[in-house]
Amino acid sequence: MVLIFTGNEQLDRDLSKRIDDSRIVYFPDYILQEKEATTLIATLQPNKYNFKDFMFKVRSKNIQVILLLENDKVKELKDALNLGIYDIIFDPFTLDEVTEKITNPNQFSKVSKYIKDILELDTC
Repeated sequence: MVLIFTGNEQLDRDLSKRIDDSRIVYFPDYILQEKEATTLIATLQPNKYNFKDFMFKVRSKNIQVILLLENDKVKELKDALNLGIYDIIFDPFTLDEVTEKITNPNQFSKVSKYIKDILELDTC
């Protein structure tokens, strides 16, 4: 089951049409109660939970998160990477890019440059 939680009605509908076994979600509590979800496609939409706490709860359920972000400067990027969210797609993106991440998640090497910059690591 793929849960779609973007807050963008058109994007939600377009993704739902392309992804079998998907459901558009409007409330974060539903995501936390869902027992069969394997993937969550989400943006940084406001909800009653703080981003880090909410994503920790989602990741604790072993749900893959595909995070759609405006750019690599958002402060939540550090929290996402620390929680093992590596399927991050920056705007502008295509529907194909989003759906591809469901079956082909990013490897650590794909996001290591962001981790290196955020943690200010000196690598050889």
